[in-house]
Amino acid sequence: MSATAQLLNEENECCKPARGRPRSDAKNIAILEAAAALFMENGFDGTSMDEVARRAGVSKQTVYSHFSGKEQLFSAAVHQKVDEHFPEDAFASIENRSLETNLFHVSKMYCALMVSDDAMNMFRLLVSAAPKGPTLANIFWQAGPEEMLGKLKSFLQVYVDRGELVIEDMDRSAKQLISLLKGSIHFELSIGLIDQVDEATVDEQVKQSVEAFLKLHRPA
Repeated sequence: MSATAQLLNEENECCKPARGRPRSDAKNIAILEAAAALFMENGFDGTSMDEVARRAGVSKQTVYSHFSGKEQLFSAAVHQKVDEHFPEDAFASIENRSLETNLFHVSKMYCALMVSDDAMNMFRLLVSAAPKGPTLANIFWQAGPEEMLGKLKSFLQVYVDRGELVIEDMDRSAKQLISLLKGSIHFELSIGLIDQVDEATVDEQVKQSVEAFLKLHRPA
């Protein structure tokens, strides 16, 4: 494992949300898949633990033996979806290649996830729930984006330590990179102006974002 991947894995250990039983448990997986589908279909308030149990083919008691309540279930379902697109070993293939190559590789994973169908459906769900307060958004943020942001900051810090990047405010710069990667694609998808994005479009968006980011943060 490269130094970058090791650092990211260590960073990740401290920020995982609470979960139920190990994901190797078939019932746990069935519950998470059922919950994710129902949250997308019916929203958070419109989804009950009874419905999750029926969809998963288990008893309600089994659902509660894995998850203490709907909030924890929602958090775990979000984390499960993030893991599908961005597994914990996502950085394991990063070796001592150039900064440009590695930054493109990492940025593409982020961009592809953010414009995926699952991510866009979740975005729309959160927007619809926003008038009711930030509770659901906070659960979502802690279960997915916060951890992903931490991984990105750890990745960038490796190159700061090497002297290949100059970043004064890591949190701000990492968020700026994510905003660059979203570009106009995310907005167009969110309002239904387009319904999908091909890989070539993602690659071009990532290329332009990486170039802009490096112009800002390479040493003079």
